[in-house]
Amino acid sequence: MIRAAAILFVLFSVMGAARADPSAPPVAIADLIPGIEPVTVTVQDPVYKKSKRFQGYPLAALLRKAWPEVDGWAAEGAELVLTAVDGYAPSMNLDRALTGNGVVAVRDLDRPAEDPWEPFAKGASTITPAPYYLVWTGIDADDPHYRWPYKLAHLSVTSFENRYGGAAPPERAGARAQQGFRLFVQNCMPCHAVNQIGGHTGPELNVPKNVTEYWSAQHLRAFIAAPESYRLRSKMPSFGHLPAADRAAIVAYLTAMKKRKSCPAGTSC
Repeated sequence: MIRAAAILFVLFSVMGAARADPSAPPVAIADLIPGIEPVTVTVQDPVYKKSKRFQGYPLAALLRKAWPEVDGWAAEGAELVLTAVDGYAPSMNLDRALTGNGVVAVRDLDRPAEDPWEPFAKGASTITPAPYYLVWTGIDADDPHYRWPYKLAHLSVTSFENRYGGAAPPERAGARAQQGFRLFVQNCMPCHAVNQIGGHTGPELNVPKNVTEYWSAQHLRAFIAAPESYRLRSKMPSFGHLPAADRAAIVAYLTAMKKRKSCPAGTSC
């Protein structure tokens, strides 16, 4: 146990984990907006693929209203968790969230007040970003350190270890699996869970059956690169932009997690 704790400490230090252990349960954005001055921003939007004007509220102001101690947590490397109504739950470095000019949009200014959001296609459905959409000014939408979640509803703060420690690979996993863990957290965990940790818009990938127990590594790597080549109108985006070595590392991580399952109480792995 001591050795495992030491390995996790080194891993989290390398990945910018929080030394503090903030305890900030989810807060509804709707409860934070009153009293905050609205702003208007123009962004090159990654969802609509064009320039959009939004009205919203500065993310930093909402965070400081929710938790007066948030700047101290940010200095210690804490994570901001962004939870959407559909189960999408990405996280990002809290310090970046406080300094990156994020705005929680409440309406599209190119739309009438009575119909404030432009619909867009998501898989086989048409949806809007309501109730809230986190956008960034001056940040490239391809920057993996910043999240643009729509249907946003709640904010919470935690340490990296609290958030992801239960999904870390076993201590004997090799360097490629450890690299895959970092890549999985950044690219996959907003939608997918491992050991019930992560998002819930995509399937759980480790319990009770690990995905590598019923999919071959070859097909998994290909699916990550081009999910639409396997499933028509797949809601999963393509990760073909990831180098083949990165996709292989993600599969190595998932394979390693077969030996570290954490199933719900009363169920068998």
